[in-house]
Amino acid sequence: MTKAAILLFSVLLLTPWSGGNAQNKPVVTGKTKVEVYYFHPNERCPIDQSIEENARDLMQKSFGKEIREGTIDFRVFNTDEAANAKIVSRFDINAQALYVVQIVNGKEVKKDLTGFAFQYGLSNPAKFRNGLTDEVTKALK
Repeated sequence: MTKAAILLFSVLLLTPWSGGNAQNKPVVTGKTKVEVYYFHPNERCPIDQSIEENARDLMQKSFGKEIREGTIDFRVFNTDEAANAKIVSRFDINAQALYVVQIVNGKEVKKDLTGFAFQYGLSNPAKFRNGLTDEVTKALK
């Protein structure tokens, strides 16, 4: 074979084919991804601030490795900022909310922890942290 034929064959062999049906879909790896999102408006009460503070501290201390590796995405969003409108609409919320979302093979399972967070975020931070830890750990499995 000539060098040109070998080069062409190599390029064809290594080029991924979409079969004419290319779509911008994430590659399915079978690996679980977890999103932990806290939403709040501009106006904030002490409970709201406590939930964010406790959630942020817990996620950094207990799940820092998973966040750095990209297994967990932890973020806080202001629901009043236009830049967050798309993510806010994904959760159909208008104020404070805490969600743990498990994503496996592209399918989402959303767990709404808002009521739990407001019940214990300020009055019993240890119970809040334990509950959030349990939910994130379950979602990772």
